[in-house]
Amino acid sequence: MARLLLVVSVLALCACTTLRGRADSLARKGMFVEAAAIYDDLIQKRPHDPELLLAREDLRARALAQLLSNARETRLEGDDEEAEAWLLRFLDHRTAWNSKLNGGLESSLREEVDGTRRHLQRLVGNSARQGHALTAEQALQRKQPLLAHRELALISRDMEWLVLQSGKTSCQRLRDLSTEDSPHWRELVFRYCGHWREYAPRPATAPELFGSPSWTGTVEGLDEAQQAQLEARLTQAFEASPWFAPGGSTRPEFSLEGRFVTERESQPVSLSASWTDRVPYTDHEDRTEVIEEPYEAEEEYTDEDGKTKTRTVTKYTQHTHTYSVPVTRYRDVPKSFEYHALRLSQAHHVAVASSAVLDARRGPLTVTLQDQLSESGHEHDVTFTEGNVRPQSPSFTHAETWLEAKVEALRVTFARQLAEHWRESYCSTPSLTLDEAARCARAGIAVPIQASRVLSDILGADATQAHSLFASP
Repeated sequence: MARLLLVVSVLALCACTTLRGRADSLARKGMFVEAAAIYDDLIQKRPHDPELLLAREDLRARALAQLLSNARETRLEGDDEEAEAWLLRFLDHRTAWNSKLNGGLESSLREEVDGTRRHLQRLVGNSARQGHALTAEQALQRKQPLLAHRELALISRDMEWLVLQSGKTSCQRLRDLSTEDSPHWRELVFRYCGHWREYAPRPATAPELFGSPSWTGTVEGLDEAQQAQLEARLTQAFEASPWFAPGGSTRPEFSLEGRFVTERESQPVSLSASWTDRVPYTDHEDRTEVIEEPYEAEEEYTDEDGKTKTRTVTKYTQHTHTYSVPVTRYRDVPKSFEYHALRLSQAHHVAVASSAVLDARRGPLTVTLQDQLSESGHEHDVTFTEGNVRPQSPSFTHAETWLEAKVEALRVTFARQLAEHWRESYCSTPSLTLDEAARCARAGIAVPIQASRVLSDILGADATQAHSLFASP
């Protein structure tokens, strides 16, 4: 056990050494953020190593200095957007690392904050002062990840106040315009003012708008609760669409038909699992041995008196003997394990269609959904370790879960098609009045150029943002 622990420790040390080498190599290339991230991994393995902790702190300090320096350099080059991208990286890492800055970095940070303030005063402030509050707000929202940091809290507050005051002032200007015969334009002004927490009278509901829809027909296979949920989801999509107004007196009647079914099958099957058995067999192996055989021979010798005599002695001769012996060997034999199981299968099928006429000049709007999910698996309680066979029981997607996902997908499709249907009905005319351009903006998606031009006569640059007042939350 002690030897095993030693091996594990050595391997862990080697891994750490390799990682640290990569980190140090990145640091030599000036990639301090990436190097510090590797040291995070090293410290997870050795959280109390003071050398690693000290090295990481040094890398983090160098990384922050580099990020802030990049921000400063690009600011001096006149690229404020790039400078603020570097500043955001700096602030994100400083927050994540909870790092304290030295005096030099604190001073540089204050300069960058001041630079950001000046840039936003131009980017956001100019639009706000020109009365283009929606444009200013869009620019400010783009900077929210940066302004969310506490170092820029005062700038964020000042810019938000500036945009809000611009919106309030513009609301008063728009509210005073005489447009009695323009219900869609007055609806736009109502929403514009409400966006800036100002009052504007809400006009009467335009004739193109409807109240909540009604539904006729059923989807076969749905119970009452599921049918009600389907209708509620589609109603939700309609009430968030440009076709709906709370005061709409006419309720569109949507047909609703289709089928939902879950099919299940069970069928006995024979299965096999391949495995390998080690089978013994007898083989023969040749072996050799050396045999010594004695024989008698005469040899001469000299006795004590110096006389030569002969005597008989025993000598040995060697020869090699080969013989065969039986031995047990093993060979791998592929085999198949046969067993029985049930093949279970399940399939969900759904097909739904809904349609209604919303624009008498056009054909009905139809939304459809058709999908299916097929799953299968085997069920048995057989265990055969050699063939990796263990008891099985397949897990299938519940019908309610799958249906819920399909209903949500249908709602999303319905919402998109409602907006497109409105756009095709009321945004395709080459020449638009102010009220028609405002009606086009109800789609909640970017208006075409002909509508933007008309709206820009009053809204200026905010014409390209007017659709956001009608966008679904």
